[in-house]
Amino acid sequence: MKKLRFILPVLSLFILGGFSVSKMNKKSGECSSSSVQKNTAVDQDDGFFQRRWNYVSETSAVIYWQLNDISKSANSFVEYGKTKDFGNRTAVTKKPRWAHFHRLTGLDPGSNYYYRMVEINPTDGKRTKSELLQLTPRRISGAVYIPQDLKGEPPYLLDKDDTYYVLTQDIKADGSAFILKGSRSTLDLDGHTVIFGDDTAEQVYGVRIISRDSCKVANGRIVQGARSYDYSAAVASLDRTFERPAATEICGISTDVHLRDTWPMNFTHIEQLEVHHNDIYSRVTEIECRHYPGNALLRIYAYGGNIHLHDNLLTEGCQWGIVVKALSRTIENVEVDHNDIQHHQQYVNGYALSPGSGAIVHHNRVTSTGRGVHLTGENTEFYNNYVDIQGHQHLSDLPARTRPFHHRLIELHGVKFEGRSAKYCKIYNNFVRITQWQPVDSGGKGDPADKVDNGVYIRSNATSVEEGKLVDTKQNWEKDRWRFYYVKYDPNKPPVKITGNDATTLYGDFGVEPSSEYTIYMKWSYVAPTPLNLACYDPNGMNEIYNNTFIGITTYKKTRHGEYGDSGEWATAVMFVMMNKGAADPGKYSAYLHDNQFFSNDLFINSYTEINMNIKLEDNTFTLLTNPFATEREDRIRMVGDEYEAKARKANKFIE
Repeated sequence: MKKLRFILPVLSLFILGGFSVSKMNKKSGECSSSSVQKNTAVDQDDGFFQRRWNYVSETSAVIYWQLNDISKSANSFVEYGKTKDFGNRTAVTKKPRWAHFHRLTGLDPGSNYYYRMVEINPTDGKRTKSELLQLTPRRISGAVYIPQDLKGEPPYLLDKDDTYYVLTQDIKADGSAFILKGSRSTLDLDGHTVIFGDDTAEQVYGVRIISRDSCKVANGRIVQGARSYDYSAAVASLDRTFERPAATEICGISTDVHLRDTWPMNFTHIEQLEVHHNDIYSRVTEIECRHYPGNALLRIYAYGGNIHLHDNLLTEGCQWGIVVKALSRTIENVEVDHNDIQHHQQYVNGYALSPGSGAIVHHNRVTSTGRGVHLTGENTEFYNNYVDIQGHQHLSDLPARTRPFHHRLIELHGVKFEGRSAKYCKIYNNFVRITQWQPVDSGGKGDPADKVDNGVYIRSNATSVEEGKLVDTKQNWEKDRWRFYYVKYDPNKPPVKITGNDATTLYGDFGVEPSSEYTIYMKWSYVAPTPLNLACYDPNGMNEIYNNTFIGITTYKKTRHGEYGDSGEWATAVMFVMMNKGAADPGKYSAYLHDNQFFSNDLFINSYTEINMNIKLEDNTFTLLTNPFATEREDRIRMVGDEYEAKARKANKFIE
């Protein structure tokens, strides 16, 4: 595996040679906000530090920027202080990212501060520094301070109109922390940490928005505590019509949630929403159902439209990254752009992006462990995005809410069209790559925060290890949640495969041992890559896909094709799923693929059935990758039918 990861960056140089990063950065390059206030600065430059943004509160500030190349990532920190020698700096980011979010704290109002952004090349450690910059935090005239100007304990009801609320200290709430009701009001957390849901059996929120006019939440960290009920959220606007907020802005917020079914951000029946420059993070691994409602890092159920989601970092979670669904026929003006998404799909049906009908989706970087983009609606425009993903087996409850969850090896999708409603979409100038790695067994070593790499979910200390079972009375697991996972409890013994569990006990081939540390982990088995996956069932769908790069790579020399839930070890550049719904009307087509670059070291085109729909495949180039190897096959086109294969070979260029 390490050898393949060394070779593939070299391969990337060849493939990326035809991919215009500079072109991607030119269009829609400026960062805009529908409600930018005086203490919000937005800048754009042509150097390393692009799409700059800051939010300056009374004693803290958020600094944000992106690299000048969407295909690159780096570590970073910010130096700051009252002199040009700085004296302070933020923590170095743990993992390289395209987008960078830092919070400066402990600032004195009225003092001038110098700061400088620093990027660290993850390959050679080289540092690139920005020019010297300045900011000055100031007291907000007429502000209401929390908690000193309010009575009682959380949840604090913020019900005054036209008011600027400022949090002055970290707070902890057993239940909800804030209810924002005042119209045209702002809640500025001023860099502080808000812990919500620390000890309650109810569904609760860090900030619950019920304002009937514009409002804003900015600059703070919202963390879930030890105990609250399912479907709680760090930031939420609920689905009661009389509570539906308008012109809502969320910026400079970082989240950390971990309990079952919790959302970092959940907005339902929302309109006029802008979510931007946030660091959205979730450690949730438990959900009620992978069908509905599932779980997402940023969930939008829109009513009326005017939704803008941009310049956010989205990390981990367990199913979806960004989900936008329409709750009315009048939804319009949905834009999703310049987000850095690195989600972790642990359950079937999840994707990094599911933008809904009519959305404009551009300049997003997706480097998830899981599926990429799900297109199920009409008139979606998807362009200038960078998708470079990998994946592994997923959990599935089918039928819905049945137990235990089953482990399924299902194809990984880069861009997926699905259903009869996926029509009139335009997909262009995107880079989409999926690399399938060999199965990974970490032996239970590593931090659960790095489960994407090591598969480790739990590290704890056993109460007892007895014949056939391991007991940990600190836990409260769902029955059979850990069935078929592995336990490492003795460094001198092989891991034990879990045959079942109850609330506090894991069952398997355990021997009697002294109580010790143990880990629960999964051996990642990665799945077949399909960077372009078409299941658009309207024969007259008129979807157009052009000027893209699609890459599917397997690391298996010998391939196998399995059934649903056991996909096999193959790879393909484009996949057709049940495209057998009949001919289109004269002059129409289901999908038109032209002027794309397709790369694979295995299959060029794969299908489950012979194709009888009008899928125009013209003027594309299919290239067989031979470094590090090409699989052995007689034909790189599979199961599309002789007639369709003949047309494809005549109308496209194949380099083998």
